[in-house]
Amino acid sequence: MTNFRMVFAGSSKKDLDKLDSVTRKRIANKLKYFLAQDDPLIYVRHLVDSKIGDYRFRVGHYRIAFDVVDDTLQVISIKHRKDIYRN
Repeated sequence: MTNFRMVFAGSSKKDLDKLDSVTRKRIANKLKYFLAQDDPLIYVRHLVDSKIGDYRFRVGHYRIAFDVVDDTLQVISIKHRKDIYRN
């Protein structure tokens, strides 16, 4: 069992702050749930375009793009699904 921790890198904290309070709370609860699991990486999808991150979580219509470095999930971006994959 690996204990992962999460850090917000770049503008990901600003992305989260821009969301309405209900969505922000939903994403925070879901991230806590993922981190509480023995292996949170079973809930991820590997991204083809690694410019926005190597993996992503899905929370409703929002996507959380992140990289895994050792036992740390580095959140890179939190955006609506229509916006996150655009350049």
